[in-house]
Amino acid sequence: MRLLVRNGTLVTEQGLMAADVLCAQGRIQALVDRDETPPADEHLDASGQLVFPGFIDPHVHSRDPGATHKETFHHSTLGALCGGTTTVLEMPNAVPAVTDVATFERRRAEHGEKAWVDFGLWGMALGPANLNEIIGLHRAGAVAVKFFWGYALDRRTKGLVYDFSAAPPDSLLLPPENGEVLEMFREVASYGGVLAAHCEDRHILARSAELLGHPISTYDDLLAARPAAAEATSIAVGAQFARLTGCRFHVVHMASAEGTRVVREARAAGVPITAETCPHYLTLTDRDAARLGPAIKVYPPVRTGADQEALWAAIGDGVISSIGSDHAPHLVEEKMLGFGQAPAGGLGVETLAPLMVDAMVRGRLSPVRLAQVLSSSTAALYGLWPRKGAVRPGADADLTLVDPSGGHSISHDRMHALNPVTAWDGWTLRGRVTTAVLGGEVAMRDGEPVGGRRGRFVAADHARSRG
Repeated sequence: MRLLVRNGTLVTEQGLMAADVLCAQGRIQALVDRDETPPADEHLDASGQLVFPGFIDPHVHSRDPGATHKETFHHSTLGALCGGTTTVLEMPNAVPAVTDVATFERRRAEHGEKAWVDFGLWGMALGPANLNEIIGLHRAGAVAVKFFWGYALDRRTKGLVYDFSAAPPDSLLLPPENGEVLEMFREVASYGGVLAAHCEDRHILARSAELLGHPISTYDDLLAARPAAAEATSIAVGAQFARLTGCRFHVVHMASAEGTRVVREARAAGVPITAETCPHYLTLTDRDAARLGPAIKVYPPVRTGADQEALWAAIGDGVISSIGSDHAPHLVEEKMLGFGQAPAGGLGVETLAPLMVDAMVRGRLSPVRLAQVLSSSTAALYGLWPRKGAVRPGADADLTLVDPSGGHSISHDRMHALNPVTAWDGWTLRGRVTTAVLGGEVAMRDGEPVGGRRGRFVAADHARSRG
């Protein structure tokens, strides 16, 4: 099938371009002058719209397998598609966790049967427990390996254990100490991969909780128990290890001005460090806790307006190179347990693109910058460029069409998640994602899928992407 996307404004690495896009056999075949009309089986009129490279969400927890009462890969990828995202990168901490090649291959096959969009897979780094496995994950096509700095893991399932102070020690894999973390940096550097981390120092968290002197019951308590210094400290240690080893180090879901400052200074000194943030940090602040209650709870926590402005500044000057949703659903009743007991995380994959499009229309970032942080720079970071993240001949024919003059309303009722409760319920946004093209076929129109599932696994190729 040949699809011609006509009359839109293309958002490319070089800037905006008035041209049509001819798609054939799943790839972009050519960029065509407006006065030409090559033969095509279907025409898609993009008049008045921006045509972006298909958006990528690099940070998705689908809870599948292991916690499919909270979410499934079917639901998360359907939500991604309906929100305008054409590729998701699935985090490794389902149960069992993706800590070895055998589990990676099983997960690839299982998710391939459920995917509404293309997908890549992360691997998990445990420290000494799987140090010899992570090069195999890289060779199998993992986009990166992630470790959860400061969290223990259940020894049997490798599930995260946030508070492990009272758990039987023999039931846990304790967080690696810094010497063991340095070994991970050396190992990942040896094969040119990406090592990413949830950055919160466990010692600072433990002492901060002790100094609070009482159980967490308010959002102010939560912020006191998880200070920005915990994030900044782990980032600073990781930056030193990256400088020492040459390992590419990526900070996921960066939330604070202090963390941003550390990343900026390290990058200025030539350290191979990159960072991601999320829409909840860019659109919500601590003042929203009174309205949202524990639904706002994520780790690291949403902080102040000053932290939010620092993150926006870092997007503007390139310190932050990627934006992901950190989609991590829970049951409603779990989220209502209070600020102390509620699990951290919430929906995000379906609202990632609409929220960022709204920010673009409001002037927070340009269309080209939006294309970078939601597509091209993300693809390059994770070894997917130029197959993904580019509107150019030879790239996958994945496109996200946006009407800047349109509008979008977020509602629980229209979400496609298994447990459709969102922190942005009732928000009216500027701009509208109208269409998603996946592999040269229209896969979503006006927030609903067109046709059946057609998502495929995509393997990382870091050597080509960096080249």
